[in-house]
Amino acid sequence: MLIAISANAQTNYVITSKADTLYGKVRILSYDQLDRVQVEAGKKKEIFTALQVLSVSIDSQVYKPVQYEKKIYLMKQVKSGYLSLYAFRMENQSSYDGRFLVKLDGSTLELPNITFKKWMENFLEDCKSTAAKIKSGELTKKDIEKIIDDYNDCMKNQGTITPPPLVETSNETLQMIDSLMKKIDAEEFPSKKDALDLLRDIQGKVSKNESVPNYLTEGLKSYVSSVPALTEDLNKLLGLLQK
Repeated sequence: MLIAISANAQTNYVITSKADTLYGKVRILSYDQLDRVQVEAGKKKEIFTALQVLSVSIDSQVYKPVQYEKKIYLMKQVKSGYLSLYAFRMENQSSYDGRFLVKLDGSTLELPNITFKKWMENFLEDCKSTAAKIKSGELTKKDIEKIIDDYNDCMKNQGTITPPPLVETSNETLQMIDSLMKKIDAEEFPSKKDALDLLRDIQGKVSKNESVPNYLTEGLKSYVSSVPALTEDLNKLLGLLQK
């Protein structure tokens, strides 16, 4: 199934992972594992995966690539900060009814319906005051945006957030990526293009000595796990990235 959101105004744009800003008619395309975005300017059309963009703007609404389970969505950004709130399209729906929480440290949680209090207390336990307000019932699910503001103010005052450590990289890692890309290119399987797109993104981060997010490695595993000929090289690369 493919679902599209489109807009024509020239104020709509895509910022790519290379920091290029492309203006035109923008359409978000939803696929099984990896969302894509199409930019049309005049007769020129370009399509980027969710891994190749930093941000998408349609009618002043911002969309960001976010991993949920084994899929990478272009989610609608509702609030941002140490704790961010995103809206996403649930399976077989065209409206953005799902809600997803993402912490700066990479922790995530789909906004729970049942046992909201328990899940949110645990998720936000690093800020005792916010967790206490949820436990007492002062802040409930309908106050989710207030909860996010309260938590973000708390964490800002604590000043305890630290970015993830950089991944130590070497020529061996880049050589392993290159080797795996060549082997993937020689195989034929349904998710081949997606796997190569993921590897290019990993390659870019490794070459800059940047942290490689878990969603990239998990996504890569899901795309190539059905191809036995790639297993050995995949495991070697994952081992190097974990060092």
